[in-house]
Amino acid sequence: MATYVLVHGAWHGGWCWKKVVPLLRKTGADAFAPTLTGMGERAHLNDRLDPAGITLDVHVQDVVQMMRYEGLSDVVLVGHAYAGMVITGVAEECPELISHMVYVNGVIPGDGESMADQLIPVRGEEFAAWVRDQIENGDGFLPAPASTEEISRRWGITDPDDLAWTMAKVCPQPAAAMDSSVRLGNPKAQAIPKNFVGGGESGFDSVAERARAAGWGVYPVASGHDTMITHAGELADILIKIAKE
Repeated sequence: MATYVLVHGAWHGGWCWKKVVPLLRKTGADAFAPTLTGMGERAHLNDRLDPAGITLDVHVQDVVQMMRYEGLSDVVLVGHAYAGMVITGVAEECPELISHMVYVNGVIPGDGESMADQLIPVRGEEFAAWVRDQIENGDGFLPAPASTEEISRRWGITDPDDLAWTMAKVCPQPAAAMDSSVRLGNPKAQAIPKNFVGGGESGFDSVAERARAAGWGVYPVASGHDTMITHAGELADILIKIAKE
């Protein structure tokens, strides 16, 4: 049976996969949704850690160590948004544990690129400038959305219950993680089959085109940014299909 590791994006936590995990497990698969350091239920650590130390590499190690301690192999490794950076770094370190990679509205970084480098094409110059200002002049954390209206606008969530649930759980994003670069060069990582699941939101169409041009599997979904919340069933079906390939 398949094993899935689902990695959340910025301002989120493992909680955001709550609708998807049981659908995957219903097939007999294992499904893990780790929370990255300083986020979700681990945000309480922020008072005890230097925010400059919560880098992309720390988040990569969060996933690598979980996979190794759980004894996982043949993993379908899934990353949402910022976690495109994370799963790319994970694959560089332990490609032998991964059977497929799936970027869900996820950035696809080049060698030496950071999340901040990806933002203009997928989020526009204004948002990219805000992130850069927070990185350079903030307190080490990018503020979470302050209202359900902002969540709806940024992430395409419209159901009132989903909005209330998300609003109650979003957390600040470690800024250093957004400014950390990933290093590529492991040929075994490059050989892992890769897929892109696109929600059709502004900007990510260009990422989907890059994925298609590289010969990846591309799966359009008529959702906003948070496909795992708004279209959990459709996303789960895609992940199950990919695992069988």
